[in-house]
Amino acid sequence: MRTTKALTFFLCSFIFNLKAAGQDKWDLRRCVQYAISNNISIKQADIDARTAKLNFDQAKWTQLGSASFNTPIGLTFGRSIDRTTNIYENTQSLFQGYTLSAGITLFNWFALRRSVESNKFSYEAQKVNIDKVKNDVTLNVAAGYLQALLAKEQVTLARTKLELTRQQLDNTEKLVTAGSVPELNAAELEVQFATDTSSVISAQETYDIDNLQLMAILNLDAASQFDLETPPIETIPVEPIASLQPDLVYAVAVSTFPQQKMNDLRISAAQKNVDYTRGLLYPTLTAFGGLGDNFANSLQRLNFTQTIISTGAYAVDPANNQYPVFAPNVTTSYSSQPISKVFNGYGTQISNNFGQQVGLQLNIPIFNGNSSRINYKKAQLNVITAKLTKDNDLLTLKQNIYQAYYNAVASMEKYEANKKAVAVAERSFDLSTKRYNIGMLNTIDYLTNQNNLFTARINVLISQYDYVFRMKVLEYYKGLGIKL
Repeated sequence: MRTTKALTFFLCSFIFNLKAAGQDKWDLRRCVQYAISNNISIKQADIDARTAKLNFDQAKWTQLGSASFNTPIGLTFGRSIDRTTNIYENTQSLFQGYTLSAGITLFNWFALRRSVESNKFSYEAQKVNIDKVKNDVTLNVAAGYLQALLAKEQVTLARTKLELTRQQLDNTEKLVTAGSVPELNAAELEVQFATDTSSVISAQETYDIDNLQLMAILNLDAASQFDLETPPIETIPVEPIASLQPDLVYAVAVSTFPQQKMNDLRISAAQKNVDYTRGLLYPTLTAFGGLGDNFANSLQRLNFTQTIISTGAYAVDPANNQYPVFAPNVTTSYSSQPISKVFNGYGTQISNNFGQQVGLQLNIPIFNGNSSRINYKKAQLNVITAKLTKDNDLLTLKQNIYQAYYNAVASMEKYEANKKAVAVAERSFDLSTKRYNIGMLNTIDYLTNQNNLFTARINVLISQYDYVFRMKVLEYYKGLGIKL
C-alpha cells in the first residue's frame, strides 16, 4: 500500500515537473509585446489602415485629372474608310494611329476636394483603430495571463494538500501498525489521498487549457514551449480604489480612449462624404486636349500595262489630209507589295496627318435613375448612423466602467472576508490535527477540517486574483495601461 501511494505521488510530481522543465518563462510584458507583433486582429487592423491610406492617396491623385496614350496598329479588309483620306475603298491596307489625350476637372462644386477630406478622416480613423485593437488585445492578454496564473497557483495549492494528506497517511499507518488507532482511519485517508491526486491532475489540466487559450491570443504555436513567470500576487501594483472612482475614470476615458477618437473621425468622414455626394448633383466643368496622327498604306500595288494598237482607220483634217488613228489598250493588275515597301511615305503621312484639339466641356446631370440624389440621402443617413454609434459606445463605456468599479469593490470585500475565513480555517485545522494525532478526533472530522481549509485557501486565491484583475480593468479605462 505504501509503495503504491509513493508511486502515485511520484508520478504526479514527475508530470508537473516535466511540464515545467525546459520551458521558457513568459512574463506579462513579453506576452503583450509578442501579441502586439503577432496577434491576427492587430494585423487585420493594420491592413485596413493601409487600405484606407491607398484610398486617400487615390482621392488626392484624382484631382490631377487623367492622361492616356494609345497607338493601334492593324489591317483592314473589304470596303472601309481610309484613315488618312476618309474615302471609302475596297482594298486591304495596313494602318497605325497615335492618340494622346488629357483632361482635368476645373470645377465640380468642390466634390473632389471633399472626397479627399473624407478619405483622409477615414484613414486617420483606421490608424486610431489599430491603437484600439492593441489596447483590447492587451486587456485580453492580461485577463488570460491572470487566469493562467490563478490556475498555476491552484496546481501548487492542490499539490500542497496532496503532500499534507500523504504525510498524515504515513503517520496514521505507523499508528495503525502500533495499534494506537483503528485501521479504518488509514483507509479513509487512502480515499482522501486518491481524491487529492485526482484534484492535482484536474488542476494541471485546467492550467494547461488556460495556457493554451493565452497562446491563442498571442497567436503562438500550440506546440511551442510555454510557461508563465509567476510573480507573487501580493507584489502586483494596484492603484488605490479612491483614485479610480467611476465618474473620474469615465471623464478620462472619454477624452483619451481610442474608440471615442475613432468615432469622431468617422463622423467627420461621413460629413465630408455628404458634401462630396452633394457636389455630384451639380454641373461639372472640365478641360480637355489631345494630339492625334494616322498612317495608312495599301498592301497591294498597281501594275499598269499600255499597248498602242493601230486600227487601220484614218482621221481626215479640213485639208483632206489623212492621219492614222491609234487606240491605246490599258490593263491594270494588282500584286502584293514587299514589306519593305508597305511603310513607304510613313514619315510624310505622319507629318501631314498630325492634328491637335483643346477645349472645355460642361457636363450637366439631368437624370441618371436618381442614383446621385439617392447616394446623397444615403450619405446623410450614414452621418446619423456614425453619431448613433458614438452615443452607443459612450453608453457602453460608461456602463463597463461603473460595472468594473462595482465588481472591484465587491472583489475587494470578498477578498478581505476570505482572508478571515482562511485564518479561522487554519486555526481549526491546527486544533483538529492535534486532536487527531492523540486519537481524540475521528478521520472524517479531520478530513472535513482539512477540506475546509483547502476550500478557504482556494476561495481567497480566486478572490485575490479577481480583485487584481478588476482593478487592472479600471486602470486600463483610466489610461494607465496594464502593469503586473
